[in-house]
Amino acid sequence: SRRCAGGPRHHPIAYRPVAAPSPGILAMGFAVAPAPSVLGSVSLVAALEVVCMVHLVICIYMLASVTSTHSVSVAGVEVSPLMQCMTGSYFLLGIPIIIHGALGAIFRIERHLSVYFAYLIGTLAVTITWTVIFIRYGSGCETVQSKSAGYVDSMAVEKPPAALVCGVRSAMVTIWMVLFSCGFLLAAYLVWSMKEYIRQRTETEFFRCLEPWQMAAALADECAAEQMAQDGAHTRSPGAGYGYSQQPMWAH
Repeated sequence: SRRCAGGPRHHPIAYRPVAAPSPGILAMGFAVAPAPSVLGSVSLVAALEVVCMVHLVICIYMLASVTSTHSVSVAGVEVSPLMQCMTGSYFLLGIPIIIHGALGAIFRIERHLSVYFAYLIGTLAVTITWTVIFIRYGSGCETVQSKSAGYVDSMAVEKPPAALVCGVRSAMVTIWMVLFSCGFLLAAYLVWSMKEYIRQRTETEFFRCLEPWQMAAALADECAAEQMAQDGAHTRSPGAGYGYSQQPMWAH
């Protein structure tokens, strides 16, 4: 028909589905929305690259700080060589995962970011565990006092300042661990936001590629319906065009 020969055109049933915005996640009754693709004057990808670079430096530093020969005292907590090796192994594993995640952010690969997101959650758990250990067992520290008889009175005077210095040092370590925990939590949020951005973009591109096929299918259905209507009209009048009379024979 003329309508079918006119080429592709919009049809009422040929619509373009639009990807619904991500509802976010619920955390303690509050909806957490993904971060925007541009954070001020910095894009989300650039922010993730900075996060990966800082995380990589932390992993290298932690790997260089551990030793398997002797224990290390940190804020009054004696860390055994086995625990140091376990912690160093975890951060050693993080070096290729961080590079993997950075490439995923650049090339928009959601699977790479999922692996890095899981590692960030594990790092957050490790950091919180060490924070609890420092709070629970890091209250005391070793101090060296003179044991000669001539310094008995000075020892009584110097003990309170020594205890104060130990408490301040333990508090500073705890504060730094809390700050690291907040930083890893922020990094996990940015990675999750990038995953949501990639998922929405993939759905939008999929629907954009699907639209011409939907239009072609709708046009084919319309042409088939018109052809069936024309065939039905010929079927209802079989004698049309052949000279047959439609009146009964007794009427002649």
